[in-house]
Amino acid sequence: MLNSNKNGLKKSVNSHSPMNDSQQYLERMREVRYRQQENFGSQNININDYILSPEGWESVMFFLYFLAIPYIMGLLFLFLFIAHASVTNFFVLDLTTFFIVWAIGYETIAALILISIFISYLNYLQRSANKHNSR
Repeated sequence: MLNSNKNGLKKSVNSHSPMNDSQQYLERMREVRYRQQENFGSQNININDYILSPEGWESVMFFLYFLAIPYIMGLLFLFLFIAHASVTNFFVLDLTTFFIVWAIGYETIAALILISIFISYLNYLQRSANKHNSR
């Protein structure tokens, strides 16, 4: 019984030519590369392209950005939408609660990022559709 399996394996190995296998491999690799280029989620993103930080101070700058940017965005949101861009109304607001203002800014930034990701995805779909139509 062992000999019959070995003979069957030899026949299946000998029936494929190396040229046929290499062409099948090349076709599979082309398909994989094509799918990798077409996938929106597999794009490479380098965070250093979007955030300014000196060499070696990345963690400190990320922490400061994490505190300052949402707080400033929260202040801007409160000024524009709650105080209706009125300086007198803005100074009436209680801005001593850092965490509340920070949370408002954090949620505002999160919503803006989600909207920008969605717009980027729609642009990506449009570009890939144009690429397929031009072929």
